[in-house]
Amino acid sequence: MAKSTSSAISQTELFSNDSEFLEADRRATTRQIRQDSMIAQHNDLIRARYDMSLLESRLFVCLLGRIDRKDKDFVLCRIPVSELYPDEKVGGKSYSQVREAVIRLASRVIHVETKDEQGRREIVSNPLMATCRYKEGSGYLIAQFNNFVKPYLLELQGNFSVAEIQTLLGFRSFYSYRLYWLLKSAAFHHDTIKLELAALKKTLNLEQRYQNFADFKRFVLDIAKHELSLTDMAFEYEQLKVGRAVNSLLFYLLRPAVITQDDIKLPEGIQQTLAEIGISLKSLNEIKMRYQQGKLVEEYLRFVIQYYQEAKKKGRLKSPAGAIYKALMTDQLKQEFLAWQASQPTYHSPTPTSKQQNVEIIPLDVLRDQFKTLQDKGLSSHTSFEAYLNWMLQQDVYTMDVVDGQEVLIYTEP
Repeated sequence: MAKSTSSAISQTELFSNDSEFLEADRRATTRQIRQDSMIAQHNDLIRARYDMSLLESRLFVCLLGRIDRKDKDFVLCRIPVSELYPDEKVGGKSYSQVREAVIRLASRVIHVETKDEQGRREIVSNPLMATCRYKEGSGYLIAQFNNFVKPYLLELQGNFSVAEIQTLLGFRSFYSYRLYWLLKSAAFHHDTIKLELAALKKTLNLEQRYQNFADFKRFVLDIAKHELSLTDMAFEYEQLKVGRAVNSLLFYLLRPAVITQDDIKLPEGIQQTLAEIGISLKSLNEIKMRYQQGKLVEEYLRFVIQYYQEAKKKGRLKSPAGAIYKALMTDQLKQEFLAWQASQPTYHSPTPTSKQQNVEIIPLDVLRDQFKTLQDKGLSSHTSFEAYLNWMLQQDVYTMDVVDGQEVLIYTEP
């Protein structure tokens, strides 16, 4: 795709203009990604010819995720930089990468080819973005789609495909992202999909690259095959030749393998929490497999999630997704988990008291100290001692009383 040097320069100047950024910031919405985590594109846009970097495609997905099904026009949206790095820490290098991605995306042109009722082809080329802005230190981008793509993204009635946001953000190759969508657009009717090699390379904007098929196989097909292996578009492929040259590719979708993967269930609420935090579908499937193999227990799963959520609340961590994934796959917090278990209240065999047998009496000031210790370590989900106490009193084994003029919590052994 051709790039304009003058366009890139004007965009660079635009990002350094405080007044223009502030004006866009004033008009932008803080709309969040859709609750159902699903996005849709018209199949003509999926098959359009364009090129992007991986970071640009993630920005594209995050903006798609803010489209409401009732929208009739595109809205100007703020997108946190952290969303573009779902499994990575956002650092100084990230911001320079984002700046370059914004400049490139602002100049991207989409080539959509369609046919009219008489079968005559029409090719329309237009910029994808109406605006794409970033100011260093702001922590977010401001972006809005060009009205040109309204027929392909808004009020879709048919001939469109749907995908899960976390699946798309989990890819580490732009060509995996493109191939996933291309297979999606054809998978509704077929489990076996034939694509001509020349047409596929044209769609991927690779006509001048990977002239040797072995390179195309290595850097595009095999990487995509690996990355899609834990998605609903997992595939094998066959090379179809005319003479000695590869002419077409036959993709076989492996749906049964995906169904088996989906049958693995995590404890109640955990899968939804991990998805909301930003764990990619691929990473989620790896966690589910580890849980099924007995290498993860429910208590450790919940501890890790709470540990890093508390760290984020206290400003020690911007995005917990990567840290949670690493801790669940490597037992990184095993020692902290064991220390937390040891700090939990333990109830020994009840000893007789003047009030009643088979009970344990816990003075409220002792309980308060226990709660403060847990809170200081970030191991309590309760924001106050009163909330912690109310939670305990909701359990049948606890009651409140006054003994020798002192408020106490009484534990009665079931």
